Amino acid sequence: MINNDKVKRLKKEKFIAGTALILGMTTFGVAGYADGVTDGSSSNVTLPSNVKSLDDASGTGSTSSSSSTGNSGSSSKPSTSGSTSKPSKPSSSSTNNSSTTTQAPSTSVSTTAPSASTSTVAPSNYSQDNAYYQTSTAAQIPNSSADSAPSIYAGPVLKTIESAKSIDKIDTSSTEAFIKSIADRVRILAGKNNLYASIILAQAILESGSGRSNMSQQYFNIFNITGAYLGKSISFKTEEFSGNNPYYIEQSFRVYSNYDQALDDYINLMIKGTTWNSEIYAGAWKSRAKTYQEAAQALQGIFATDPAYAQKLIEIIQEYKLDAYDNVDSTTQVVDSKIPESPLVASKLDNSAYPEYNGVEYPGADSYAFGNCTQYVYNRIIQLGGLVGTHMGNGGEWGINAQAQGYFTTTVPTEGYAVSFPPGVAGSSSEYGHVAFVEKVYSDNSILVSEMNVKGNNIVSERHISAGVAALATYIQPK
Repeated sequence: MINNDKVKRLKKEKFIAGTALILGMTTFGVAGYADGVTDGSSSNVTLPSNVKSLDDASGTGSTSSSSSTGNSGSSSKPSTSGSTSKPSKPSSSSTNNSSTTTQAPSTSVSTTAPSASTSTVAPSNYSQDNAYYQTSTAAQIPNSSADSAPSIYAGPVLKTIESAKSIDKIDTSSTEAFIKSIADRVRILAGKNNLYASIILAQAILESGSGRSNMSQQYFNIFNITGAYLGKSISFKTEEFSGNNPYYIEQSFRVYSNYDQALDDYINLMIKGTTWNSEIYAGAWKSRAKTYQEAAQALQGIFATDPAYAQKLIEIIQEYKLDAYDNVDSTTQVVDSKIPESPLVASKLDNSAYPEYNGVEYPGADSYAFGNCTQYVYNRIIQLGGLVGTHMGNGGEWGINAQAQGYFTTTVPTEGYAVSFPPGVAGSSSEYGHVAFVEKVYSDNSILVSEMNVKGNNIVSERHISAGVAALATYIQPK
C-alpha cells in the first residue's frame, strides 16, 4: 500500500514507464479524409501563440520518459504515417532521461514550457471537396472487437446509474479529489467499452501527476498523447537517447478543448489500437483480463517499458480502492431524467419515424461544406422544424462549440439530437471527427443515426452505432 507522498515520489524518483501509447491515426476501414467548413475555422477556442495547426505538426513518432537513474538503450519500430505516441509524465520537472520502449524510438519530454511558437491557422486541407469514406455497410455493429467482446468481469455491476457529465474541470488539491473529478465519467466509458476504469484512473494519476502537470492544466492532455487533435498541437523539446548518448528533438502534443476530449481520445486508442495492430492493448480488455491485476500486467512492456509499471498501477488501485469503479459493463443503463426532449419529436410521423430527408439546402447551409456531414445535419434539423448554428465547426467540434453558443448538451444518447463524434470514433476522420442526426435510441443506449458523407460525398445513409461507441459522443439539443 502507498500513500500520497509515495505516489509523488514514484513519479519523481522512478521512471514511469517509457510509455509507448502509440496512436493509430488512420481509422480502420476508413480513408482518412475530412469534413471541412467553408470559412476554414476549426474552433471557437482561443489558443496560446505556441499552439500550432495540423499542417505544422507531423503527428508521428513516439516518446517515453524516465528518471535520471533509469537509462537504457532504445529499440525502434518502423514509423507509421499519421501515428502518434504518448510519453510518460511523472512530474513537471524540466528534464527527464529516456528508457527503452518496445514500440518506437524512445525520448523524454520536458513539460515546463514549449520550445517554440507556431501559427494557429486552420489546417491547409480544409476545403469544400473534402470527404471521408468508410466501409459501405448498412450497420456497424460493433465498431470494434473490444466493443462487442463479452466481459468476463465478475465483480458487482450496477445495472442503472446516473449519467456523468463531461469533465469540464478537475480538482488537483489532492489525489483523492482528482479521482472524484473524473471517476464517474471514466467508469461509464470504461464499462461501455470493455475496459477497467481502475486501470485508466491509475494511469491518469501517474501520467498527469494527479492533474497537476503543465500538459494537463494548460492543454487538458491528462495522458500526454502526442500528435494533433482537431488540428491543434503544442511543441515541446524532448530529450532522446541512443544508447547512453542524448540528443534532442521537438515533439508535438495534442491540445484539447476540455478533459473529456482527452478521455474520449484515450478510450478510442485503447479499443482501436494502432494502425499496425488493432489489438495491441487487447490484453487489458475485460474480455481478456479476468482482473485489473491481469490488465495491468498486460500493459507491461507494451504500454510502458518501466519494469515496475504494472506494480505501480496495482499499488495505486489498491491504495485508493479504484476497483470500486469497475462496476459498469456494456449492458448497464445510463439515465438522466433532466434531459429535455428534442423539439423535433413533434415532427415524427404516425409510424414513429421522422420524415425522410428532403435534400433541400436551407438558408445558412452554405456556411458548411457542400455534401459533408455538417451541412447534412444542419439541413436535417431545419427540415424537421428546429434550429442550429451556422458556425458549429467541424463534426468533432459541434459538442464544445454548442456549449459555448448556449445549446444544451449531454453525454447520454438522446433522440432528435445532433451527435458529435470525436476524431477517430465511429469510423470518423481522425482529424475532424463527425456529426450525425439521432433518428432513434434503443433500450441498450445504442443509436440509429442518419448521416452524410460516410458512403460518399453528398450521400445520405443510416447506421447503427453500438452503446459503447455512442457513449463516447456528445449530444446537442436543437433549438
